[in-house]
Order: sequence, then structure tokens, then C-alpha cells
Amino acid sequence: MNMTQIKYFIMAAKCLNFTKAADKLFITQPALSRQISAMEMELNMQLFVRNNRSVNLTPAAVILLEEFEKIYNDYNLAIAKAASSFEGISGELNIGILDGAYVGDLFPPVLRHFAEYYPQVKINLRNYSFNALIENLYSNKLDMIITLLFDVKDRDKIQYKVIEKTKDHIVVHKNHRLAGAKYVKMSDFKDDTFIMVSTEDSEMSPKLILDSFKGSGVMPKVKFASSIQEEMLWVEAGVGVCMLDSRNTLHDNPNVRFLDVDQVSDPSLTLAWNVDNYNPMKEIFADVFLPHREKGL
Repeated sequence: MNMTQIKYFIMAAKCLNFTKAADKLFITQPALSRQISAMEMELNMQLFVRNNRSVNLTPAAVILLEEFEKIYNDYNLAIAKAASSFEGISGELNIGILDGAYVGDLFPPVLRHFAEYYPQVKINLRNYSFNALIENLYSNKLDMIITLLFDVKDRDKIQYKVIEKTKDHIVVHKNHRLAGAKYVKMSDFKDDTFIMVSTEDSEMSPKLILDSFKGSGVMPKVKFASSIQEEMLWVEAGVGVCMLDSRNTLHDNPNVRFLDVDQVSDPSLTLAWNVDNYNPMKEIFADVFLPHREKGL
């Protein structure tokens, strides 16, 4: 059995449609069927149950799929690392940063390190919304992202390390009636307009906030913003209040106040990556960016 056959098996097992799998592999359906049959003969076990209407995995194939994916991922990572070593480290590292997150104090050391030791590596830094970060991470358009913990911790095939523990705050205009309060409750804002990003921008953030209001027994007037940046502008203008983490760039703005509140989530600043991304520069970046943490890349 060779790595090409393992690749074919993984694709067929995921698609559960030999024609579709063959198209994705850029081979013919009969060629794929021959390779699968050869694997079944070599292993002396049936991998697929096929009829005119469906294709299903046997229990043995379910186990092999999980283990073969690990082998195939490790194989590709080893090849990528070897190629980089042979050719000299070069290429690009694409990093997405959550809109509104202040990271200006985190990047200078790592950028200086890359400029000195890996001058042929281009680091691209771009800002995105919550959902755009996740979509681009899964598609491997981004190699790593910096976002908030609650948005990545339960996602399939995404691993992460916390950069810094942060917490939620209710953010109000400096002229708000509660601007001088040291601590507030969600129920204190039942008569306010509460601004939050829409579900198109974030799946988790508005759900967590709305669930918290329901738990407090009140529901303010809600205004949805198309992005965190828009949300921040509305609050700075005094149109409403919102919830932001302590790493948000609005934190030091003199026109607003960040008020302590019971936590509705864990918004800690987090570095995350897709386990199916094989860019070897991820580990190099993390070695500098997270010098005192276990990488696990």
C-alpha cells in the first residue's frame, strides 16, 4: 500500500460517492475503484458497502479513516518541512487578526525576528470579522488567526493557544448615566439600545450576549451592526452600549468607558490554526510569538 492509495481511500471515505471522489482527485471513477479494490485485497477486509443508491463505510473502514488521516497529515507535514529545509525557508505566512483587537504590542518582536533570520519569508497581516477568520482558516487562505477564545474553542480541526487572558466589559459613552460605575449588571441596561454584531459577522457573539440577557430576565432594544468596527462607532457616538473585551482598541478612547460586568464568555485573545494546514512557518512563528507556551502545532 502506498501514500497515493491512502489519499484515494480518504477522499472516497469522505465523499461516500466514488464519482465525486474521482472528480476531486482528477482521476477516472474506474481507476479509483481499482485502487480501492487493491487495498481491500491487500488488507483482506471490505472497506465499502456499495449498492446502486449508496456507499457506506464498514466498521473497519471507519477506524482506518481516522488513522490514515493522521498518517497522511504527518506525511505531508514532513514533506513540507523537508522541502523548506532543502530550498531555504521562504514563502508566505498569512495571518488574520480580528477587527478591533489591539495587537500592536505583540508583533514587533516576531517581525524583527523574521526580518533578521527569515528575510525571504513574507508575513501578511490582515483584519477580518469573526466568521471571515474562521472561513479563511478552514480554506487555508489564512495559516493562523488571532481572535477570541469563545469563537474557536469548540470547532472541529482547529487548535489554539491563549495569548492573553482578557474579560468582557460593557462599553458606554462617557456621558452615559452609568459611566462612573465600577460594576454593572446586564439588567442595568434594560432601557438601553444594546449594539452587537449580526449573525452574519459572528455566529457566537450575539448568541452569548442574548442568552445572558435572557438569564437576567430582561431584554433591551437590540441594534445589529455589520461589523465590530461599526459597533464601536455607534457606541463612541453615544447611540447605544455594547460588550467588548479588554483587548479592544476602543479601550483607551476618552469618549467611552469600559465597565466591569459578570462574564458571559471567555474572550481571551487566542492564536488558532487549522490542523490540516501544512505551512511549516506556522511553527516558526509560534516559537517566537508564544515563547513560553507549549506549541502543539
